[in-house]
Amino acid sequence: MEHLSWLYVHILLFVFWLGGDVGVYLSMAFIKNPALSFETRATIIRLAFYVDLFPRCAFALMLPVGTQLAGDLGLLPANAGLRATSWLLGLGWCALHLSALFLKGTPLAARLRRVNVVFEAAMGLVFVAAGVAVLAGVDPGWLPGAGEAPWFGLKLLLFGLIFWVVLGIDTRFQPFTMLLQAGPTGLTAERERTITSMTNQTMAWALLLYGLILAIAFLGKVKPP
Repeated sequence: MEHLSWLYVHILLFVFWLGGDVGVYLSMAFIKNPALSFETRATIIRLAFYVDLFPRCAFALMLPVGTQLAGDLGLLPANAGLRATSWLLGLGWCALHLSALFLKGTPLAARLRRVNVVFEAAMGLVFVAAGVAVLAGVDPGWLPGAGEAPWFGLKLLLFGLIFWVVLGIDTRFQPFTMLLQAGPTGLTAERERTITSMTNQTMAWALLLYGLILAIAFLGKVKPP
């Protein structure tokens, strides 16, 4: 019963992750439309910042919930220390996202965003390395049952790639911020072209993100041999 409860939570996290992110994706189509007034576009951006919290927090909570489920299946050690660490990371990451949003525009928020960049890069490396190790038949020592489940190795690898995709979106493509900084009088034709180009690139990266999420969901449900 406990495993089924965590599985239910896992499904809810996928819903909020993918659904919330699609909402942000659709907002980009309006934000890059120069026919809309600055006030309209700015309002959509501010709303998108809050909607974006749902997929970000859902992604963060996948760490502890996924650890719970993998432990139940014997793919990870089912010990209290690992589970406590995963919850500390997941909840701490959620707190970082919330703090960066509500402190937006302050020096502390800028430092928190830099911490987030380092965290995403490091976690991506950990999961990609673990996935490659499992697929190569190498036992890293903390994946007791993963050698018998190559699908889990591929899932770890794809999960690590998600960190890097999100990292790319966070660090390079920021059309939302550019538009707000330009203000109603600073949206020149050249700047509009830059915003459109950056938004299109962000939307392309988002499609890659959705593909990875769907592939991970398939692996977790079907568990192909």
